Amino acid sequence: MESEHRTDPDSRKTALDNGSAPQPHLHRRRTLVTVAIAALVVAAAVGAWLFLRRTQPGQAGRPVPAPAGEAVPAPSGQPDQPAGLVITLPQGEVEAAQIKTEPAVQAVNSDGGSLRTTGTVASNQYKETPVFPIAGGIVRGVEAQLGDRVRRGQPLVTISSKELANSQGEYLKMRAEFEEHEKAHHRTAALVEIGAASREDLEQHKARLESMRALLASQRQQLIQLGMTAREVDSLKSPEQVNSMLRAAAPVSGTVISRTVNSGEVVATGKELFRVADLSSVWVIGQVYEKDLASVREGTAAAVTTPAYSGKSFNGRVSYIDPRIDPQTRTAQVRIEVSNPGEMLKIGMYVDVVLGAPAPPGTGTAVTVPKAAVQTVGSKQVVFIATDQPGVFIQRDITVGPESNGQVPVYRGVSAGERVVTEGSFLLRAESLKRRP
Repeated sequence: MESEHRTDPDSRKTALDNGSAPQPHLHRRRTLVTVAIAALVVAAAVGAWLFLRRTQPGQAGRPVPAPAGEAVPAPSGQPDQPAGLVITLPQGEVEAAQIKTEPAVQAVNSDGGSLRTTGTVASNQYKETPVFPIAGGIVRGVEAQLGDRVRRGQPLVTISSKELANSQGEYLKMRAEFEEHEKAHHRTAALVEIGAASREDLEQHKARLESMRALLASQRQQLIQLGMTAREVDSLKSPEQVNSMLRAAAPVSGTVISRTVNSGEVVATGKELFRVADLSSVWVIGQVYEKDLASVREGTAAAVTTPAYSGKSFNGRVSYIDPRIDPQTRTAQVRIEVSNPGEMLKIGMYVDVVLGAPAPPGTGTAVTVPKAAVQTVGSKQVVFIATDQPGVFIQRDITVGPESNGQVPVYRGVSAGERVVTEGSFLLRAESLKRRP
């Protein structure tokens, strides 16, 4: 019996080798795997908590984008504007940078200009040329009417001039005397060659010849000034060719805007017969109240409209501001030089004027912001908009006009009433540059 219940040591060793008994090293391995999985779960939870904490405003100094699906609130009551880069700063950094904001202000009018006024069209006086007769006489024909377009050199009036006839006669006389002195000089030179005349006689004939040459040249120029061509003067050789008809020609190309002569009239030298003006550009004379003069300067852009041409705008610039104020109206005259294609604008026409930079095509109403609010990031001009959340700002690309008196017109990117960062915007610019690739 005892032999049946006794355990054989060899048989126990065989059982352990076959795995039928517990193995302690396998239990320790399972424990290590469980601990590792638990550690990974804890690390993932901590990472998620840190990520959520960083996306909350006021918790980091680096700009971050808005969370997906969540809009950053703009100032209440403002129209929607294009989304921009969201920059978040801790409240401490906002206070340290002494960031200040100012609201964008609506421009005076919806056309993007700074001032409206009225004006009257006038000719460009720098391109007006009067026509005077070179010599007096009796008008025999008028060849131009008011409103005619004339070319430079085109005859406008024909005058029978006694002065012209007398000048031609004097020229013929001088020419005959010159030819006689020239022959005498040649004869004297020949006599000197054979010793029949002295050198003194030859020098005297030469001096008289040069004197007559000078007088003849002067008389020739006088005829040219009276309207004759050089060819006509050179071909004048006999009294039968004397012509008293004087033609006054247009000194420039343009439009006849004044005529003060009629056929048969006796005119004197110095009487204005016509006035010719180049109307490809005109002046618009407007009135600006003294309180508005600070917003206008030489070079300010202007847009001119008139009911005569609905939907048509004529562009120009301020070329002169009268330094005198009318004591009755408290206004100063402003002269605007305007391009006038096809001479559509007529002298004396009343027009409406918008002074200021016109809005670029496709842009909306202009607002103005302080110059300090505009920053340059790369090749773009931007402003930073303060949102309703403390420390959260939006960078917006903008389209601007020329600065005037410390204010910059903005045509796109900012709405009236939105608060733009002025002082301290350099810090936001620096944070924006960090985000650039």
